[in-house]
Amino acid sequence: MTLRAVLIGAQTYGLSGVHADVELMRRVLADRGFTDLDVRTGRRARYSGITEGMARLRSVVRPGDGVVIYYSGHGGLSDGLQYLVPVDMDESSSTDFRGYLAEELTAAVRALSAVTRNITCVLDSCHSGGAVREAAYESGRWALKSVRLPRVPPDAGLARAALLAGSDDPLVPNVVRLTACEQHGSAYEAELRPGSGRQGVFTAALADLLDASVARPVPWTTLVARARDRIKQQQVLQWPDAGGPSGRLPFSLEEPAEPERLPLLRREGRFRIPGGALFGLGPEDEVRMVFPDDTAQDGGRETSVPATVEEMRGGDAVLRARRTSFRPQGDELSSALVPPGSYALAVRVHDRRQVLIDAVGPFADALREELVRSPRLAETLEANAAFAVVRVRDGRPEVLDRAGLPVRRPTDPTYSNASAVMALLDELARGERVRWLRDPQDSSRLDAGPDVLFETRRSTGYGGWRVIRPMGERLYDGDLYRVTVHNRAGTPLYFWVLGVGLSGRTALVTNDQPSGYRTEPHTHRATAPVRVYWPGDVPERGPRPETIHLIVGDRRMDLSALASREARDRSAHLTAPALGALLQEVWDGARDQQMDGGEEFHYRVWTVHADALPRPRQADA
Repeated sequence: MTLRAVLIGAQTYGLSGVHADVELMRRVLADRGFTDLDVRTGRRARYSGITEGMARLRSVVRPGDGVVIYYSGHGGLSDGLQYLVPVDMDESSSTDFRGYLAEELTAAVRALSAVTRNITCVLDSCHSGGAVREAAYESGRWALKSVRLPRVPPDAGLARAALLAGSDDPLVPNVVRLTACEQHGSAYEAELRPGSGRQGVFTAALADLLDASVARPVPWTTLVARARDRIKQQQVLQWPDAGGPSGRLPFSLEEPAEPERLPLLRREGRFRIPGGALFGLGPEDEVRMVFPDDTAQDGGRETSVPATVEEMRGGDAVLRARRTSFRPQGDELSSALVPPGSYALAVRVHDRRQVLIDAVGPFADALREELVRSPRLAETLEANAAFAVVRVRDGRPEVLDRAGLPVRRPTDPTYSNASAVMALLDELARGERVRWLRDPQDSSRLDAGPDVLFETRRSTGYGGWRVIRPMGERLYDGDLYRVTVHNRAGTPLYFWVLGVGLSGRTALVTNDQPSGYRTEPHTHRATAPVRVYWPGDVPERGPRPETIHLIVGDRRMDLSALASREARDRSAHLTAPALGALLQEVWDGARDQQMDGGEEFHYRVWTVHADALPRPRQADA
């Protein structure tokens, strides 16, 4: 296996830190074992140089190789086009558009994914209209000077984009996507230390964290969360995010099995889990607050503090620490902020699902020991109270759902031992809880009432979109659905689509923007088409429940912890825009830790409960 990277730095239109970004990432990747490092700066960052670099990478990559695509510079979003900005952008003409299109990046990454599954794409640029990555100037450390790209004829770019991608093309699977800001947001460069010269704020934070975690198994999701906090504590209104299978360890396919990490903040002297109601928390539930310390000599350690949910304020869970004599990082906890990368873990929640164990012997005893330690599961002796039944037939364990159907094929490796069965039950319990998520009736309810439309289309491709009924709809393997939100309020709203599939796995369907689709006042926005998927490890017996939730909230919120680990890997197959995903995810800078006015998260939920069937629609005559 060879680790390969193409590092593109287009230093244009007022930027001065791009080359420093590329050199920093080159050094970080070399320290991580990358030996094939193709640096594209200066004239090599022209449009032809970028396409040449991507073509070269495709020609040398081999199965099992690890691949990184890194870009630092401006990005464009105008005239219906989304693109990176090469150094020869201003040489564009009506017949020769020099922007490197999102669709071209899609095609290049898709070609790589046909050879290797280990792909990471890092984009340090912003793309708000024609003003993309802003440069900080001497009038203030974080002062802005908007940089507008020269007006170039879009005709050739539009024609090229039309040839490369269709509206129903799926996202490229297996691509970890790390981006510096949202589609209409800004990314920054600045002089982070006196005399050091300017560099990208996101690149600097990510590189520092990669260095600090080189000897520790820290997944991308955690690294990017820490980068968010560091950037926010520098008073920069920029919010990075991670999409795709971002639970992986950096530059590998390994994804550690960890419990879901919940966001943690401190406001008005109290610790909170924003959106705790969505994660199933309620009064008297038990959690652990975890505070990392990246300054430790051994490469970092964590301090764990037990806490109880004391009350719910809006959709947030307010915590009461069960001891107070702790100082994870000096006196930082006495301030308005928590240490970068802090999070919470559920230890025991009120909404515990019941499991019936129809077995005896060592396997049953080991499973009962596992159940005692689970925050979401408990044993029951009553069959009608169980959401799942574990039985042993012919010496092999099996898990059945409420309808008595096996949830996995008998030969599935999840049945290998009690711990593996427990992991499956825990995933199913999470899915069951998310499946019955409700529109809140208390103070967490969102006052704004957007118009919502669920639609479906046949997998055969003929016939148009039609409205989905909230209950009783039949969806077949391969069918498509989409959701449209019309914001009639006077303030922006954010929305997410969560799917609980027929397998019981949960997926953040809007994975291309994990922290929420922003919908401006009096506008509407639709998801790309989503394909109903029958997993290969589920017996083709049905019907099985398929649930679609639309959550609309009044602020950004990272809901990626609601997704099953395996579903995060598969989510790239579910949504279907052309690779806007590589250029349009990330928060708008409204960080929970420093929100004005003490606002809580308010939300509403719209749901479709459908029956999923394995055979295509045309066969159901």
